[in-house]
Amino acid sequence: MNEKMNKRYRRGAKMVEKRVGVGPTEIVAGWQNYVTDLLHRAQPFMKAGSIVTFQQLDEAEVVFFERLHVDVQVPASVRALFLPPSVREQMMGEGSSDSGNIGQMDAGVVLACPLNHFDICLNALFAHPPFTPAVDVYDQGQMVAGYQYENLDECVNDLTTLLVRHLGSGE
Repeated sequence: MNEKMNKRYRRGAKMVEKRVGVGPTEIVAGWQNYVTDLLHRAQPFMKAGSIVTFQQLDEAEVVFFERLHVDVQVPASVRALFLPPSVREQMMGEGSSDSGNIGQMDAGVVLACPLNHFDICLNALFAHPPFTPAVDVYDQGQMVAGYQYENLDECVNDLTTLLVRHLGSGE
């Protein structure tokens, strides 16, 4: 392993150590409940082994969603939802209609869980600089894994691996 990769690995390991393994917390449990509620409400529209999204997307959101369909393979035992910035803004009351910055902070979020339960879920945030793209995995109110990436491309490219690792192989 070259020195640059070794430093990156150590930095990543320290970050995960700080964020993971502290047991269930009220904040993490609350966030997981919010995420699983979204997944539960979207369940009738979701398909095994696929990422689904909302009907109304802006042009940039459509382009990013199409990229996810090409670059991310969702295991057959998993369902996933792409939450674009415009929908999240409406749901969470972020910003204002005159702010003109929908989608500038990130390209969206993918939420995923196994087909048969919501006890464990994955939350991928495709952040733009200066923010950090990241994938977090929650299990029964505890953050069990956290990954941060240098850029959005690395995050997208690693998502298939993380879906398989944490939610199922699809076999």
